[in-house]
This record gives sequence, C-alpha cells and structure tokens, in this order.
Amino acid sequence: MNELRSQDSGSLPSPSAQPLIFKGDVEEMRAQVSQNFSPHGLKVIKSHSNGGRYRLLHRGNIVLHTLAYGAEIRVEVPALPDFYNIHVPLTGGGRLTVGRQDVAAPLTIIGPRRRIDMNWSVDHDIMIIQIPEVLVDRLLEDQLGGAPKKDMHFEPQVTDESPLGRALTALSLPATAGIPFPFAASSLAEHHFEQFLLHTMIGSQPHTYSADLGEPSAPSTSAALRRARHFCEEHAAEPITLRDIATAARVSVRTLQSSFREHLQTTPMAYLRNVRLARAHADLVHIAATGSQTTVTEVALRWGFVHLSRFASLYRQTYGHAPSVTRRGRQ
Repeated sequence: MNELRSQDSGSLPSPSAQPLIFKGDVEEMRAQVSQNFSPHGLKVIKSHSNGGRYRLLHRGNIVLHTLAYGAEIRVEVPALPDFYNIHVPLTGGGRLTVGRQDVAAPLTIIGPRRRIDMNWSVDHDIMIIQIPEVLVDRLLEDQLGGAPKKDMHFEPQVTDESPLGRALTALSLPATAGIPFPFAASSLAEHHFEQFLLHTMIGSQPHTYSADLGEPSAPSTSAALRRARHFCEEHAAEPITLRDIATAARVSVRTLQSSFREHLQTTPMAYLRNVRLARAHADLVHIAATGSQTTVTEVALRWGFVHLSRFASLYRQTYGHAPSVTRRGRQ
C-alpha cells in the first residue's frame, strides 16, 4: 500500500491533440494531477485493472477535464491554488471533507486555499471544472460595486435541483458520451457558456456574499440606458459581458440591472439576446433572398445561440414560425 506522498513532476500532452487523453498507472496519474491541478498526498486502497486515465475536454478561460486514477484512493490537498474546482462524478462515487465539513452531495464546489480530503471508489470517473479565482472575483466586484473585503467561499454542497446542479448535470451528458460540447463551436458561444456558468454560480449557489447581493443602488438616467442599448446594438457580434455593458453605460452592474428592469422590464443580457435574435432573423431573410447555402445552425452559432432548440423556441415566439421557414423564404 502506498503511503501519503508529496508533489511529483509530470507533463501533460500538447493541448493541440483532440481529444487529449493520457493513460497510465496510479503513480503516473498522481504526477499528472500534481502538475495540472495541485500538489497532493495519495494513498492507494485498492487498484483497478483498467488503470488510470485523464482527458482534457475543453480548454478556455474555464477548463474541463475528466479524471480516473484507476484505483480506490484517498487524496489530501493541503490548500487548493487560485482556482475553484467543481467535481461532477460520472461513474462511481466518493466522500469529501472540505476543511472540517463533511460534504454529502456528489456535486461539489471547492475554492482556493481550502483543505480537501477525498475518498473515491475504485470505479470513479470525475469531471472537474476548473475556474480561475480572478474570474469569480471580477464578477463579484461588479455585483458588489467594489472590491471584496474578505475571502469568497461557496457552500461546497451543490444540490441536484439547484440551477447550478441542473447546469452541471447537463454538462455531464456530453462528457460521459465523449462528444464535443456545443459551446466549442465558436469563441462567442464559448464566452456565453463561461458567463452563464459564472453567473449561475454566484446567483444561485450560497456563498460568503450572498446576503450582500441584495437591492441595487439608485436607478440610472435615461442617458445611461441609451448608452447601454447603443453598445449592445453596436457590439452584438462580439463576446461582450454584463460588465462591458455597464462600463459603456458608465454605471455599476447592479444599477444597470435595476434600470433595465424598471424602464424596459427586462435585463441587459436579455436585451442583448433580443438584438442578436433580430440579427439572426435578418441573416436568414438575406439567405432566403440570395440562395446562400448557410444553415440555420451556422447562423445561430454566429450570434452566440449554443442551444439550438432554445434558439428555435425563442425565434418562434418572436416571429411566429421556425427559423427554417424564414431560411426557405416562406414568410
């Protein structure tokens, strides 16, 4: 039986390889994980004949991996580095202790500088979503209207029925099937996915500042609204964020959100989505008129609509028929 060990060195294959897969025994896997995640102690309880495997699913600002040691193991991480780890078991199961808190839920989120003690079953295969701390802090600063004054910690247990739990469950489906994620189709789609995940985390999962994200500050002027709407219309094809819109409007994020709710009965990102939907409609009309071979899927992804069924539903609600009808020239 292997005793607890310190960090080992190792290097992952080139990220250009698709799909990126590494296979090896427990010791090789430990070296890879130490290199790619953090130093950790490892104790092997029972080996598995299939061995370990690592796969890089997606690399962007947010990174998605799957990991299986090929053994029943105990892992100790003294302090997670400057990123958040979200664990989504695909097969098998385990037990986690974060600090002194036992975590019963299979879906977990663990932040920087937290001590972790994990036990994973011999048949475990886990999707790990790695989110840099700076992305969370940046969004939190926007929401608070100023820099956070204390460390940010999420409640580590993520329930299946929560918005974050449902999103993670949806992400596990292509990870289990070994197929590409829809958001990998374009940089705009990837950006939307990252923003969706960050906002879902901060908006739905309990954390240090949940009580502080209450009522926003005073509403903005009509001039700020005009600046925000103009910015959305001028930059609809770009991967802009809520923070970008607020900066262009010269108000805080929370003030911007309040102003959109009060005066337009919508949110800034919903307004941007409607602008993009109108641009997609214009593209489909142009395709019908010119006989272009561009598909509805290509148009949807061009304007950042990753979920095609959702795009079709929004389009039908707005224009009274499916996007394919517009593309064929039947109004």
